[in-house]
Amino acid sequence: MAEAFSNSITRTVGVVTSYSGSTIGAAGTTITVTANTGIGVSDMVVNQNFPGGAKVKQIVGTTIYTDLASTNESSASSQVVKFLGVQTCYTSPAATKSILIGGTLTNNENGAIKVFVETRDTSAGVDANLVYNAPIPEGSSMIISDAGKTVLEATDELRVYCDTKNGVDVNFSILSGVS
Repeated sequence: MAEAFSNSITRTVGVVTSYSGSTIGAAGTTITVTANTGIGVSDMVVNQNFPGGAKVKQIVGTTIYTDLASTNESSASSQVVKFLGVQTCYTSPAATKSILIGGTLTNNENGAIKVFVETRDTSAGVDANLVYNAPIPEGSSMIISDAGKTVLEATDELRVYCDTKNGVDVNFSILSGVS
Protein backbone atom coordinates (compact mmCIF):
# COMPACT_ATOMS: atom_id res chain seq x y z
CA MET A 1 0.00 0.00 0.00
CA ALA A 2 1.28 3.46 -0.87
CA GLU A 3 1.71 6.05 1.82
CA ALA A 4 -1.11 8.57 2.00
CA PHE A 5 -1.91 11.64 4.13
CA SER A 6 -5.47 12.12 5.35
CA ASN A 7 -7.53 13.89 7.95
CA SER A 8 -9.87 12.08 10.30
CA ILE A 9 -12.58 14.54 11.32
CA THR A 10 -15.17 13.81 14.02
CA ARG A 11 -17.81 16.39 14.98
CA THR A 12 -19.32 16.95 18.42
CA VAL A 13 -17.52 14.36 20.54
CA GLY A 14 -18.65 14.05 24.14
CA VAL A 15 -21.04 11.68 25.90
CA VAL A 16 -21.40 12.24 29.63
CA THR A 17 -23.42 10.44 32.27
CA SER A 18 -23.12 11.77 35.81
CA TYR A 19 -24.43 10.28 39.05
CA SER A 20 -24.35 12.04 42.41
CA GLY A 21 -24.85 10.09 45.62
CA SER A 22 -22.60 7.27 44.42
CA THR A 23 -20.60 5.08 46.80
CA ILE A 24 -17.05 4.02 46.01
CA GLY A 25 -15.69 0.93 47.74
CA ALA A 26 -12.49 1.21 49.80
CA ALA A 27 -9.42 0.62 47.61
CA GLY A 28 -11.64 -1.47 45.38
CA THR A 29 -13.10 -1.66 41.91
CA THR A 30 -16.78 -1.04 42.70
CA ILE A 31 -19.01 1.98 42.41
CA THR A 32 -22.63 1.79 43.53
CA VAL A 33 -24.89 4.18 41.61
CA THR A 34 -28.61 4.94 41.86
CA ALA A 35 -29.19 3.69 38.27
CA ASN A 36 -27.01 2.54 35.39
CA THR A 37 -28.78 4.32 32.54
CA GLY A 38 -26.30 5.79 30.08
CA ILE A 39 -23.26 3.94 31.46
CA GLY A 40 -21.40 1.56 29.16
CA VAL A 41 -18.45 -0.79 29.29
CA SER A 42 -15.26 1.15 28.32
CA ASP A 43 -16.65 4.47 29.61
CA MET A 44 -13.97 6.49 31.42
CA VAL A 45 -14.54 6.99 35.16
CA VAL A 46 -13.84 10.54 36.35
CA ASN A 47 -13.72 11.01 40.12
CA GLN A 48 -10.95 12.12 42.49
CA ASN A 49 -10.82 8.59 43.99
CA PHE A 50 -9.78 6.86 40.76
CA PRO A 51 -6.47 7.03 38.89
CA GLY A 52 -6.47 8.58 35.44
CA GLY A 53 -7.79 6.37 32.70
CA ALA A 54 -9.92 4.09 34.90
CA LYS A 55 -12.62 2.42 32.81
CA VAL A 56 -15.91 0.63 33.34
CA LYS A 57 -15.16 -3.10 33.05
CA GLN A 58 -18.56 -4.61 33.91
CA ILE A 59 -22.05 -3.49 34.95
CA VAL A 60 -24.22 -5.63 37.23
CA GLY A 61 -27.43 -3.83 38.19
CA THR A 62 -26.41 -0.66 40.01
CA THR A 63 -22.87 -1.90 40.72
CA ILE A 64 -20.22 -0.67 38.32
CA TYR A 65 -16.93 -2.58 38.22
CA THR A 66 -13.80 -0.75 37.10
CA ASP A 67 -10.50 -1.96 35.65
CA LEU A 68 -8.43 -0.01 38.20
CA ALA A 69 -8.81 0.12 41.98
CA SER A 70 -9.86 3.31 43.72
CA THR A 71 -7.32 5.16 45.85
CA ASN A 72 -9.59 5.89 48.83
CA GLU A 73 -8.76 3.95 52.03
CA SER A 74 -12.33 3.87 53.35
CA SER A 75 -15.70 3.73 51.63
CA ALA A 76 -16.58 7.09 50.08
CA SER A 77 -20.29 7.93 49.89
CA SER A 78 -22.18 10.87 48.38
CA GLN A 79 -19.69 11.00 45.50
CA VAL A 80 -20.27 12.59 42.10
CA VAL A 81 -18.97 10.22 39.44
CA LYS A 82 -18.85 11.09 35.74
CA PHE A 83 -18.84 8.37 33.12
CA LEU A 84 -17.46 9.64 29.80
CA GLY A 85 -18.47 7.75 26.68
CA VAL A 86 -15.76 6.84 24.23
CA GLN A 87 -15.65 8.05 20.63
CA THR A 88 -13.27 6.22 18.28
CA CYS A 89 -12.04 8.96 15.95
CA TYR A 90 -9.60 6.90 13.87
CA THR A 91 -8.88 3.22 13.30
CA SER A 92 -5.76 2.17 11.41
CA PRO A 93 -6.83 -0.03 8.47
CA ALA A 94 -6.24 -3.80 8.61
CA ALA A 95 -2.72 -4.86 7.60
CA THR A 96 -1.66 -1.18 7.62
CA LYS A 97 0.50 0.92 9.90
CA SER A 98 -0.37 4.58 10.40
CA ILE A 99 1.26 7.55 12.10
CA LEU A 100 -0.58 10.30 13.97
CA ILE A 101 1.16 13.41 12.66
CA GLY A 102 -0.83 15.88 14.75
CA GLY A 103 -4.30 16.95 15.70
CA THR A 104 -6.58 19.78 16.72
CA LEU A 105 -9.34 19.55 19.32
CA THR A 106 -11.70 22.54 19.25
CA ASN A 107 -14.03 23.62 22.06
CA ASN A 108 -17.65 23.90 20.87
CA GLU A 109 -19.01 25.24 24.15
CA ASN A 110 -19.60 28.59 25.86
CA GLY A 111 -17.33 27.54 28.73
CA ALA A 112 -14.18 25.53 29.38
CA ILE A 113 -14.14 21.79 28.67
CA LYS A 114 -11.69 18.97 29.43
CA VAL A 115 -10.55 16.39 26.91
CA PHE A 116 -8.86 13.01 27.00
CA VAL A 117 -7.15 11.33 24.02
CA GLU A 118 -5.90 7.75 24.13
CA THR A 119 -4.50 5.08 21.88
CA ARG A 120 -5.98 1.59 21.89
CA ASP A 121 -3.48 -1.16 21.03
CA THR A 122 -5.99 -3.73 19.82
CA SER A 123 -3.49 -6.60 19.54
CA ALA A 124 -2.40 -6.19 23.19
CA GLY A 125 -5.80 -5.00 24.51
CA VAL A 126 -4.16 -1.98 26.16
CA ASP A 127 -5.21 1.68 26.32
CA ALA A 128 -2.70 4.50 26.93
CA ASN A 129 -3.32 8.20 27.46
CA LEU A 130 -1.89 10.70 24.97
CA VAL A 131 -3.75 13.61 26.58
CA TYR A 132 -5.38 13.40 30.01
CA ASN A 133 -7.81 15.89 31.56
CA ALA A 134 -6.54 18.78 29.43
CA PRO A 135 -8.57 21.99 29.70
CA ILE A 136 -9.60 23.83 26.55
CA PRO A 137 -10.93 27.33 27.30
CA GLU A 138 -14.04 28.76 25.65
CA GLY A 139 -13.34 29.92 22.09
CA SER A 140 -10.10 27.99 21.89
CA SER A 141 -8.53 24.78 20.65
CA MET A 142 -5.73 22.44 21.65
CA ILE A 143 -3.04 21.22 19.28
CA ILE A 144 -1.50 17.78 19.59
CA SER A 145 2.05 18.64 18.64
CA ASP A 146 3.76 17.36 15.57
CA ALA A 147 6.98 17.12 17.61
CA GLY A 148 6.17 13.59 18.78
CA LYS A 149 4.64 11.09 16.36
CA THR A 150 2.47 8.15 17.46
CA VAL A 151 2.71 4.92 15.49
CA LEU A 152 -0.48 2.88 15.14
CA GLU A 153 -0.36 -0.74 14.10
CA ALA A 154 -3.13 -2.37 12.07
CA THR A 155 -6.57 -1.85 13.71
CA ASP A 156 -5.18 0.33 16.53
CA GLU A 157 -7.49 3.20 17.48
CA LEU A 158 -7.37 6.85 18.49
CA ARG A 159 -10.13 7.49 21.02
CA VAL A 160 -11.42 10.75 22.46
CA TYR A 161 -13.46 11.53 25.57
CA CYS A 162 -14.86 14.92 26.60
CA ASP A 163 -16.36 15.96 29.94
CA THR A 164 -19.11 17.94 28.16
CA LYS A 165 -21.81 16.53 25.89
CA ASN A 166 -20.91 17.25 22.23
CA GLY A 167 -18.19 19.58 23.54
CA VAL A 168 -15.33 19.06 21.10
CA ASP A 169 -14.59 18.69 17.40
CA VAL A 170 -11.59 16.50 16.53
CA ASN A 171 -9.29 16.66 13.50
CA PHE A 172 -6.42 14.17 13.36
CA SER A 173 -3.78 14.32 10.61
CA ILE A 174 -2.72 10.80 9.68
CA LEU A 175 -0.05 9.24 7.48
CA SER A 176 -1.15 5.70 6.58
CA GLY A 177 0.41 2.88 4.63
CA VAL A 178 3.84 3.20 6.23
CA SER A 179 6.24 0.29 6.68
